[in-house]
Amino acid sequence: MSKIYEPGDVKILRFELFNKSLNASVNPLDQLVGCDIFEDMSKPTMYATFTMNDNLGLISKFPIIGEEEIHFEFQSPGMAKPTLYKFRSFAISNIQKDANGKGSTYSIRCVSEEHLYAGSSLVKESFSDTISNIIPIIISKNLQTKKALSVDPTKGVTTIPIPKLHPLKAIDMLRQRAVSAEYAASAYVFFENQAGFNFKTIEGLIKGNRDNIGSREFNAQQNTMGSKESMAAAFRTIIKYEALVKNDSNKKAAEGVFSAITKTFDLNAKTFESKDFKLKDIFDKIQTPDKSAQIPSSDSFINQFTSSVPKQFFTLKDTTRPDNFIDMAMATRNSFVVLLNSDVTRILIHGDTGLKVGDMIKLNLPDASGTTDKKKADKMTSGNYLVVRLRHMVTASTKTKHEISLDCVRMGI
Repeated sequence: MSKIYEPGDVKILRFELFNKSLNASVNPLDQLVGCDIFEDMSKPTMYATFTMNDNLGLISKFPIIGEEEIHFEFQSPGMAKPTLYKFRSFAISNIQKDANGKGSTYSIRCVSEEHLYAGSSLVKESFSDTISNIIPIIISKNLQTKKALSVDPTKGVTTIPIPKLHPLKAIDMLRQRAVSAEYAASAYVFFENQAGFNFKTIEGLIKGNRDNIGSREFNAQQNTMGSKESMAAAFRTIIKYEALVKNDSNKKAAEGVFSAITKTFDLNAKTFESKDFKLKDIFDKIQTPDKSAQIPSSDSFINQFTSSVPKQFFTLKDTTRPDNFIDMAMATRNSFVVLLNSDVTRILIHGDTGLKVGDMIKLNLPDASGTTDKKKADKMTSGNYLVVRLRHMVTASTKTKHEISLDCVRMGI
């Protein structure tokens, strides 16, 4: 008879600590209380916290001193293969001795190994190339990683000296200058997820995953407990959710979402050039989570703040050098990012070791009607979302359980 799984079931296949200086390892899975693993599109690397109930004295006998390499491998039921995270510990915190003096609890704080290398390396080099060609060079030379790297192509040649910057800061500086060869908003992000490192446009992530959501469709809890429908959907149930931000009109008006001007000063010709930006003119060219999305503001509201003094951007250009196209992207990128961050929903779901930051998911959230019958999906809040932050929460008690907190964004209605 096949095993019957419940939502949140997970199998921890490996929890191994390596002390490289002593060439020793230990597998303290029975001492593990739980762990939190974080992926975040606004962070360049992943991080984690492992909580231990140490009855073996590993902290002093192994010892655990904040230099260990940690391999954590786990797998949800039905997944074709397990997920393996590799970290380096950097601190031991919250150490508390048991009342009987026979053990202690503490947290092992970890980051990706590349984060430690970044702190002890400097980029000291001049470049003249597309940014999408420069990024792999910095990652290879300064982060010492063998992880996969996915890069969206940029256009324009950037000529830039980088005088002694830590590599993650150098990458972030280039990210802010990057202009996409394909997408209008050019909103680049640099982050790590379980698949590796990513220097991607948010539009590229949306377009690449929008048509491949598959089974990543989640439904809010309904009053149908015990039915065949509820049993089948249990693994994709939203345990709870909240709208962290919903259409901040004040921010949209103040940050130039609807209208802006980009002024460019040519250092060679000593002349100014102005470019007008109107969101209405380019919105249908932007990749949104839902293909049929419309601007989440009324025409009267848009017209009111389009006719007023628009937000202004300023950049320099030197026509004796190759064009970097920054002036073409500034206003569109600003509008896109503000809109995206104006609709943020946080959900708690049962564990799925295959989910990662950068995935697209579909949320079916019920309307706010007071009826006790099964509710229809709210068209204003339901739809496709991009996962921008993810937190795996594994509790290794009598029965190991796994939940995930997701921060998801969308744009338009």
